[in-house]
Amino acid sequence: MEAFYTRALGFTVTDRGDASAQGMRMVFLSRSPNDHHQIVLASGRSDEPNAGSRIQHISFQMTSLDDLRGILQRLETEGASRIFPANHGIAWSIYAQDPEGNPLEFFIDTEWYIKQPFLVPLDLTKTNDEIARDTQAMCEGREAYELYDAWRSRMAAKMTQFVER
Repeated sequence: MEAFYTRALGFTVTDRGDASAQGMRMVFLSRSPNDHHQIVLASGRSDEPNAGSRIQHISFQMTSLDDLRGILQRLETEGASRIFPANHGIAWSIYAQDPEGNPLEFFIDTEWYIKQPFLVPLDLTKTNDEIARDTQAMCEGREAYELYDAWRSRMAAKMTQFVER
């Protein structure tokens, strides 16, 4: 899957690692330096012959923490399941499954980059300022920390010929 998306479709690997709690290997891919990932491939398709990676979820970019709080309320009201607010350092997210079990992510980017995958719970009862302050402090102590704009500039230089810079 990684070879197909990079060679045939021009994606660039932006990060890779293990989500050890789930026993899952992950590869993050993007065709834009503005997006850490547009696709995440994850190991674990064990119910099929020649089990390989799978696309993990569909993502929707939001504009603010207040929008995340709003979608959280709508997800709860409309019957979504497995709702989980998460802090990735690079983004604040809400994960959920739609009524048919399809995995979804709603996210906003932060100002900071740290190596992925990384996930801790996100407490949306905190103020926006508290969330930003706590996230920045957490990121400053993590592997590969840098401002997200610096990461985007580095990634733009790596992007393939398919990507408009």
